[in-house]
Amino acid sequence: MKGRHGRGGFTLVELLVVIGIIAILIGILLPALSTAREQAKAIRCASNLRSIGQGLAIYAAGFHGFFPASYIYRGQVLSGTSETPDAPVKGYIHWSSFVYGTIRTPGTPNAAFECPSIDNGGLPPTNTTPDNNDNGQSNDVAGIIDDQVRRCAYTLNEAVCPRNKFVKGFQGAQRTYHYVNGGSIRNNANVILATEFPANSRIIEDAGEVSGGPVCKSHRPVHGWAFGGGDYNMPDAPPNQRIRPCVINDMSPDPQPPGDSLCRLDWVGRNHYRRRLDGQGWDLRLSNFLYCDGHVETKHIRDTLSPFQWGDQFYSLTPSR
Repeated sequence: MKGRHGRGGFTLVELLVVIGIIAILIGILLPALSTAREQAKAIRCASNLRSIGQGLAIYAAGFHGFFPASYIYRGQVLSGTSETPDAPVKGYIHWSSFVYGTIRTPGTPNAAFECPSIDNGGLPPTNTTPDNNDNGQSNDVAGIIDDQVRRCAYTLNEAVCPRNKFVKGFQGAQRTYHYVNGGSIRNNANVILATEFPANSRIIEDAGEVSGGPVCKSHRPVHGWAFGGGDYNMPDAPPNQRIRPCVINDMSPDPQPPGDSLCRLDWVGRNHYRRRLDGQGWDLRLSNFLYCDGHVETKHIRDTLSPFQWGDQFYSLTPSR
């Protein structure tokens, strides 16, 4: 139609058509923008993990090629066949405190250990300040702050970086660990060194350890092994007690919390852009994995099982004697 001055104008129908076209374009572009945003977060997360790999390599170079422990107790002392203290009464010394030597004060923030796909950048330490706990969590030891970054999105492979049980019978356990030299790892380009935690800290909680509430076990590593019988990790144990590769039954983005499960693959994050698995009712999510040669790959956890990429043996375990 014509306006008062003879210029053409838009009819209501034309305006509605234009608005409809704009809405359609927005509907098309928003998913693409969302995917690009998620991919950017995954790339940032992978870059941080790659930097952590460089830090671990620097650490190993200074210790004759040996990787650090995933954690030890603060003040832990080995003397012959004894190991003290036998509880984390002074808190934990986490592997993040060894990398780069950047932690001067327990609980110091460090963006290199954070992932933008996880709320607050990562999970809190097992022992931290009250304002830093998630989901009503409590400290394992009241009033203690661990030697760990304030928020950590990453965890190590227990088969390469041992836990703090170096003496048989420590805390009543049969398993014993030793430090692993990177040069002893076969086909290291296909052995995972570190990966991401899940964004949901409840997946790695351990309830009932303290009266105040559940505890976030972010000091613990993950691994890809399951153990038979009642013996957790004796490599030369009878056949029904030997370690074996894990089988994942729960492929959902947020698996059910396993508690102190023998298989820790549920503790591996699924934090990044979605990928539909044909015939299933959910969208899969991917994680970043750092390998022992220093490179990082983004994939789903199931892709680390065939071929098995958690080590051709549990390197950090000491055979029984």
